[in-house]
Amino acid sequence: MSMETDHGPDQEPEKYSFLQEKIKDEAFSRKKVLYKISWLVGKGLLFGVAASIGFFALKPWAESTFQKNPDKIEIPKDEDTQNTPSEDTQTTQEEFTIEKYKELNSLLTQTALEAKKSVVEVSAVHEDENLLEEDRGADHKVSGVIVADNGQELLILTEMDALSDASELQVKFVDNTTCTATVKKKDANIGMAIVGVDRSLIKDTTWDRIKVAELGNSNVLSQGKTVIALGNLFGYSDGMGIGIASSVQESVMLADGEYKVIVTDMPKSAESSGILFNIDGAVVGIIAPDLGADTGVLSAYGISSIKSEIELMSNAKEVPYIGIVGTMITEDIATAQNIPEGFCVTEVEADSPAMKAGIQNGDIITHIDKKKIESVIGYHSTMITQDVGTEVTLTGQRRGAEEYVEIHFTVTIGIKE
Repeated sequence: MSMETDHGPDQEPEKYSFLQEKIKDEAFSRKKVLYKISWLVGKGLLFGVAASIGFFALKPWAESTFQKNPDKIEIPKDEDTQNTPSEDTQTTQEEFTIEKYKELNSLLTQTALEAKKSVVEVSAVHEDENLLEEDRGADHKVSGVIVADNGQELLILTEMDALSDASELQVKFVDNTTCTATVKKKDANIGMAIVGVDRSLIKDTTWDRIKVAELGNSNVLSQGKTVIALGNLFGYSDGMGIGIASSVQESVMLADGEYKVIVTDMPKSAESSGILFNIDGAVVGIIAPDLGADTGVLSAYGISSIKSEIELMSNAKEVPYIGIVGTMITEDIATAQNIPEGFCVTEVEADSPAMKAGIQNGDIITHIDKKKIESVIGYHSTMITQDVGTEVTLTGQRRGAEEYVEIHFTVTIGIKE
């Protein structure tokens, strides 16, 4: 059955009005637009804050995970030229006028100011809860010199005693900015240490003012040559002195080696520390407070004598130590006194590897493993290449009831702390 709706003869079929509605564009609203823009900006700021927090939270982990290894530091060694003339000593006499003096003084000052870019001041901060707040802080300041850049840190050579019991180390650069430093390695035998300053802590403006020092050859420095001293020289910071090398033939015997000393004509204070440069601006010496104590003049370890130690510490390696102080018995002395040639032991340091191995005063060391010892420098250069913790055999001669007899010592290479 079907149903039909009767509209009548004069009636139109019904039209559904909702199908005929026109869809109109939404009216423009400034308020809504501003609301949407504010909403988007807010989300952007929230995302930025979250990203920043995440970055700084993950930065230490990322640096430790993905940071490359530090570059290896290699410091060229210098030959000992003690027995050969270092420079032509022939000079032509010229009239020395006031104008020439002024010109010379200006050139030396310029060299000193350029060299100063590599000199720093290291402060040891000691925090003692028993002290008043105004009495706490840095109480020991010594000079240091930037010797290397391993890609992660600037490496600074400085006096070891300044680091004792320090709760914090601060390094002040030539532009007076300061950065926190950490101890990399120490060598109590020569009383020096390497400290590092993270490159990321150094401002861009500071990078423009500092530089890594050139390590010169102190073996070719001759008596009477001009030297420049920079550092804590005369009882105050940032000192500068210009003088001459009054002596280059002095040396000190320390454990396992002989270290050349440069003596100047400049006065020193009890706590003098600093760096000695030649007229080319290269480092030729490290001024130490224990040197020159009896003469009252600035004296420095010749840089060539300690380059091996600097390289080891700069690469975060321990400096090998046996603990023998001695002197060389040359062929002439051996013949005259009817004793063997070799490195004669004059002192065995307490608790040293040498003492533990049974080495005594008067023993004459002739070989390290199978390497013959022909000079103090030869003994030191052979010993310094050994790895800490390894065993070496020292062959020597010891006086018996009637004659010298051969004796062997097994020595475990250690460190001096």
